[in-house]
Amino acid sequence: MPLFVAEAVAAPDDGTADIVFKNGPVYTVSDANPWARAVAVKGKRIVYVGDDAGVQSLIGSKTRVVDLAGKMLLPGFVEGHIHPLVGATLTRGVDLQFDTKAEMLAALKAHGDNGDVVRGYGWRYNAFPPTGPRKEDLDALWPDKPVILIAIDGHSGWVNSQALALAGITKDTKDPLPGFSYFERDPSSAKPTGYLVEVPAVVRVNNAIEPFNAEYVAESLVEWLPAASAAGITTLFDAGMQVIPDTEGFEIYSRLERAGRLPFRVVGCHYYNNPAVDPVPIIEALRREFNSELVKASVLKLNIDGGDAQRTAAFFAPYADAPETSGDTLLSPSVFADIIRRADLAGIDIHIHSYGDRATHLSLDSFEAAIKANPPRDRRNALAHLFLIAPDDIPRFAQLGVVGQFSTQWAVPDPSQAIARARLGPPRCDQLYPWGSILRRGGVVSLGTDWPAAGYYSTYRPLDAIEVATTRREMNKPNGPQLAPAGEVISLAAALKAATMGSAYQLGMDHEVGSIEVGKFADLVVMERNLFDVAPHEIHSTKVAMTVMNGKVVHDGYA
Repeated sequence: MPLFVAEAVAAPDDGTADIVFKNGPVYTVSDANPWARAVAVKGKRIVYVGDDAGVQSLIGSKTRVVDLAGKMLLPGFVEGHIHPLVGATLTRGVDLQFDTKAEMLAALKAHGDNGDVVRGYGWRYNAFPPTGPRKEDLDALWPDKPVILIAIDGHSGWVNSQALALAGITKDTKDPLPGFSYFERDPSSAKPTGYLVEVPAVVRVNNAIEPFNAEYVAESLVEWLPAASAAGITTLFDAGMQVIPDTEGFEIYSRLERAGRLPFRVVGCHYYNNPAVDPVPIIEALRREFNSELVKASVLKLNIDGGDAQRTAAFFAPYADAPETSGDTLLSPSVFADIIRRADLAGIDIHIHSYGDRATHLSLDSFEAAIKANPPRDRRNALAHLFLIAPDDIPRFAQLGVVGQFSTQWAVPDPSQAIARARLGPPRCDQLYPWGSILRRGGVVSLGTDWPAAGYYSTYRPLDAIEVATTRREMNKPNGPQLAPAGEVISLAAALKAATMGSAYQLGMDHEVGSIEVGKFADLVVMERNLFDVAPHEIHSTKVAMTVMNGKVVHDGYA
């Protein structure tokens, strides 16, 4: 182990700790002292980081002593972009993560006729033509019951005729956001095909059939909480609560906090994708209402574009398989820049869904304009997803202090990449997800799985993203191909930092969580093995043996 410097503060009360971890290794993710052997926790805080001899005096008769014995202690993982309420709710339906339509229909048929509405999640775009799935396949199974199935990326829906009828969607229905969110139509009849493109269209149909109620969403979240703790998540950014109004979603988190049942810290947002509404007063009101120790509404999330599968991502060059379009932005550049300027003036940090290179360029321009127009402040703005970035824009992340937020587990040559290759064509399809370049140019990178959204495989486990950040290979395929450019891989140390301190910085919490340092909150995870000793392809399969949040054990593999 490298040398380290012991740190300690006086423990209150009888001078002993509540929990002591000893016989390391301890990887602190602190640049000053990255390695230690022992850590002590008192109440909610870390009170000692150092060696085994130094921690001995903090062990009393009531201290829980965890002998790491070669297991690895890390800071708790900080999820920089995830949708707990959405994921927990949507994934209670039929799992549709298959490569063929036949497999999906078989899973639906096996589900039976339970409930008044058939719900499912995870159908993959690679199983369908560019015009998407069709209602007739679902009509054959359920002609008289509404069916609504959400795509693997959470941005599209597949519904049957009954669902369309209940929602009043006909050939004469206006699209929610023409060119961006729409009801796919048959070219010969103009009738809707059952393919719903982008969130506004999906929400419109879902809410007409059976809106999710707060009780169902809360029940779904509570079922998922142990899984989050078992994955080592101790802080997260909720990037949107689309299944329920913001105030109801934040109140669900707040009730769990008051009951002592919330096992992670939540920084949430107002997710804005309706051009008819001004989002700045909304997030200002939420910020005033929800600002407790564990639950904060403090971020404005914007959508500048969509995704490549639906051709709603905004690129500089046209789509290779649809040269008549290069995608468009959800908002005009002027309206978009004005929202960012006003939110920035109000001290609100901004998180932007930005997929295409033109979308990212416009986002960086808007941030730059806001910085020039407004007084200096500690900004923690972020751009999420970053599928393709123009080379000249990569150094601007460091220059403007914008965090590059990636769901790195998407960056593998799985079947979903065939769609990307068709949409972009060479050489663009070989320049995707350049997180290594942002780091090398001095920028900050954070990791977040975006669960339940994905390109091919849906996951909320930070270790999946950490592994792929270092390999750009599919998990369980150690000798498989890498997603180009292979030079974008980063070291394990850099990946762990992105999944802890990087995301903590993004959320403005880097002085409180993200590393193991005296005085910080005791958010910790014990890995069953030292990740620096395992093969890269074994990182994702290494189990979390224990998770501690706020000094409380919330997942205990030792018990």
